[in-house]
Amino acid sequence: MSFKLAMPTVDFGQTAIENILIDEFMPAAPSNYLKVYLMGYRLACTGDDSFSNETIAKRLMIHVNDVVAAWQYWQAQGVVSCQACAVKHSEHQFDVVFHALREKYLASGKTPPTIKKNDALTPASKLMAALSNPHIKKMFEDIEFYARRMLTAQEKNRVLSFLEDYHMEIDVVVMAFYITYEERAIMRNQLNYVEGIIKNWYRDGIFDTQALHQSGHQEITHYQLSRTVCRALGINQRQIPTALHNAVSNWCDDKRYDEDFIVYVVQEATRRTNNPNLNYLISQFEAIEKGGDCTIEGAKQYFANKNSGASKTKQKNSPLKRSQFQNFSQKKQADLAVVIKKKNSRQNGG
Repeated sequence: MSFKLAMPTVDFGQTAIENILIDEFMPAAPSNYLKVYLMGYRLACTGDDSFSNETIAKRLMIHVNDVVAAWQYWQAQGVVSCQACAVKHSEHQFDVVFHALREKYLASGKTPPTIKKNDALTPASKLMAALSNPHIKKMFEDIEFYARRMLTAQEKNRVLSFLEDYHMEIDVVVMAFYITYEERAIMRNQLNYVEGIIKNWYRDGIFDTQALHQSGHQEITHYQLSRTVCRALGINQRQIPTALHNAVSNWCDDKRYDEDFIVYVVQEATRRTNNPNLNYLISQFEAIEKGGDCTIEGAKQYFANKNSGASKTKQKNSPLKRSQFQNFSQKKQADLAVVIKKKNSRQNGG
């Protein structure tokens, strides 16, 4: 008996689930709890923030208390973390952070499983099967964008080997290509250079973007902050302009601004204008720096003062408009009486 995949003819999207969940956690998990995990994980992969525990309960046709109990179960397993929302919509509303199960697996002292390569699968058929996954397809689109050319089939299969051999997340592999082509502008043997970066991360126990961000690599901080600024300005996140990248580097390296402070100022500044641009953002950072407090509290005070000043200016520059009745002077009234009198005299004389 065997299990095989038929090649799809249409694509409705896919959600990649780690095998560790299926092998280690699924057998003992209650069925409803597993449903809640899968639904929440799917929403996390799409980045949709409009859902809540209440909407998940409606979709799965279970009580919202069961959804909350499921997250408590998975948190006890170390699979997720439940964190308080900035705005608490209801007693059942909280943020759920999904952890990379491979890290939990390695932290337990177990040896990573060896990927068994299917000898019956040719490189061409293996690549075709991988391209049916929309996440893999987008990965190659991003890599080809940074490389400014199409990858050959041999190069694509080598990129797939980075995922398999080093157990890396897709976004981590894409980030390695970004550093190679955009940050360091490597001109020769780029794939070897990319693999060298990934090997170093693998050696340091870094397998996902969260661990990479926490590792404190300067280039990663620049990359993620640049993408945040691009999102705020409505710019394609793959095509980070040089001027924007230089501005982020200046804020991080020269000005030594805190990362949370940069994110807060970018979000607040772009929210307060209908036409946000990089020069406007730079001016906001400069204005806050002149105030002498380059912290989130200092930024909050700056924007609060800015709102107060704008409100006073609006009141000062907007005097009360007089109505037509108020503008009707006694002189105009007298002139009107003379006109009427002359008109009546002409009609009587005729």
